[in-house]
Amino acid sequence: MTDPANLPAADPARSGAHWTIYLPSLVVAFTWAVVYFWAEWQDPPLTAIRAVALAIEAVVVPLLLAHAFLRARVLRAEIAGDALDIQWGFPWKRRLRLDMDGIALAQVRRSHAQRRFGGGALALIGTDGKRYLIPDLAGAEEIAAAVNNRKRKRDAA
Repeated sequence: MTDPANLPAADPARSGAHWTIYLPSLVVAFTWAVVYFWAEWQDPPLTAIRAVALAIEAVVVPLLLAHAFLRARVLRAEIAGDALDIQWGFPWKRRLRLDMDGIALAQVRRSHAQRRFGGGALALIGTDGKRYLIPDLAGAEEIAAAVNNRKRKRDAA
């Protein structure tokens, strides 16, 4: 029989950003592209609206995409040992380290787009009553399940 102490430890649950973090930027880009072409196809062409749409496509959309990219680079959630380590946010990076004893409940919350395309937000309720919401995680379900499973095992023991 195999000794449980000699078994390799299971991989810790980890998650990064889901690609839906880019959806708001892509919706803005698509919307203003439609406005640009609509203004172009009018008779006579609406040059002022076309210029505004082009300026938004040239300046605002790249800024939104860069912001989403930098948020995605920072966003991480990992169960390391007996604690949940999370970092998120751009331009102000936030870090949260919670012991499993300090977490009362972990849930996954999803927007309409995330229900369709995947991803979700990790909602944590601490034993002290504090609430945390970490949006746009790719594996929010795995993190929440791992936290809740460890809590159940600890409560059963």
